Amino acid sequence: MATDFASDAPPRSFSASAVTRVVHDLQANTKSASRANWLRAVATVTTTKRSDLANGLIEILGAEPFSDGSNPLEGLTVGEIGVCYEALLALMDSRGRRASGQYFTPDDAARFMAERSTEFPEGVWLDPCCGVGNLAWHLAAVQPDSATFVRDRLALIDLDQTALVTAVALLGAGYLAHGDLDGLAALHERAEKRDFLAQRALPRHDFVIVNPPYARAPEKPGMRTGRTRELFSYFLERIATESSGFIAVTPASYLSAPKFNPLRDVLDKEVTGGDIFVFDNVPDTLFRGYKFGSSNTSSTNFVRAAITVCAPERDAWAVTPIIRWKTANRARMFAMAPDLLAARKIGPADEWVKLPSALAELWDRLSSAPLRLKHLVVPEITEYSLTIGMTPRYYISAAYRDLERGSKAVLHFRTAEDRDRAALVLNSSVPYLWWRALDGGVTLPRRVLFSTPIPASCRIDAELAALVMELKATEGASITTKLNAGIINENVKRPIALVERINQALLGDVPDLHIVYSEDMAADY
Repeated sequence: MATDFASDAPPRSFSASAVTRVVHDLQANTKSASRANWLRAVATVTTTKRSDLANGLIEILGAEPFSDGSNPLEGLTVGEIGVCYEALLALMDSRGRRASGQYFTPDDAARFMAERSTEFPEGVWLDPCCGVGNLAWHLAAVQPDSATFVRDRLALIDLDQTALVTAVALLGAGYLAHGDLDGLAALHERAEKRDFLAQRALPRHDFVIVNPPYARAPEKPGMRTGRTRELFSYFLERIATESSGFIAVTPASYLSAPKFNPLRDVLDKEVTGGDIFVFDNVPDTLFRGYKFGSSNTSSTNFVRAAITVCAPERDAWAVTPIIRWKTANRARMFAMAPDLLAARKIGPADEWVKLPSALAELWDRLSSAPLRLKHLVVPEITEYSLTIGMTPRYYISAAYRDLERGSKAVLHFRTAEDRDRAALVLNSSVPYLWWRALDGGVTLPRRVLFSTPIPASCRIDAELAALVMELKATEGASITTKLNAGIINENVKRPIALVERINQALLGDVPDLHIVYSEDMAADY
């Protein structure tokens, strides 16, 4: 299979300049003219590649190739072709595209998803919001017989007729056997313009591969996930209920946020098990490229993503920790991801825990601690307080003094001893590990903070009293400042050596916690 649609070129990095060029060439003064230009561009690139299918491709697209010799999509990967179309849509209707929550799947992420399909038995696959066919393209690429798969065992759905016929043309031209006009017609017959969530029956299928829309939606009565008010949640419920297995890329928030408890219940009841790969959004993010239909000046879609793979043979769940990596090690990250899977654990609020397997025993010890931070904190203001920054990234800590920052929690305690016990725990690795496993989002939810375990060993004896004194004595030197939108934000970053000594005092011998803090888990792979 050629990664480059038009040739057998090896995989390469995403080309923003190529996308910009195409969008400039195809954009017109009206939506209809831009769509017409798009269809002619698709007709040109597909009929140039497959003259044997030209008549069928032109009929499906309803457009003739450009007659001036231009071929705007030549040399692009299928992922880049998808980006070009998304960019045109955003320029034509940025508000509508933002509301629909549509984001393209990069080629390498789509390939990673498609490779997971080798764990599934033979069957008919459905992409229920196929766009221009990026996921389906990579899915076809990993099949033992791509031509037969596209001809007989692939079904497509999309609300956008232009995207739908584009997908049919690209997939047909990319994979069908020479002269297989019947196969092209059969694929077109299985491509349906419709709402996947409409109540009528779905096309016949066994399995689903999907990147559903990420957008808020009205409450959907009659669905178990109806109160989540999230489109991707509705998609996953229907997929889990009506298919024999699926591969989906969604926001990772469904693993932990309380509002997604109904979705987790659906998956547990309808699916026998699966593998869940969880991806951070810093330093790199799964959805590399461009975010369309947004006034955000960032060039990427900063969704923390999860790829959920539910093959029919699975009888248990496995989840990775939140995977962090640097751009230079992106390919290595995908290679190592399966090795990070660990048996799923359930958190105190029914979260699906994201934990390195090496820390399972430590997690079990912490989870069994009867005392939690909420048991030490009191609602009234007292003279004994700690301040915690509530937007962690690479560490969590607590200060005895107030912090000049926007997002913070000031906790009050009944006694100095209770405050000091909390200070030791909050300046250890415990709260960061706890947060990464139970949430790991932009902020530190109060439910996660207050559920932080207080180990039984956290009683103020001579050793711990000395550590408390050191925390107080070194706090001034540990204060850091960051200018955010012209506003100073203070935090306290404890010395690593001090954190490690607190860990030893509270937890005894602990496994290597490097993977929890690492900015690049793939660096040493």
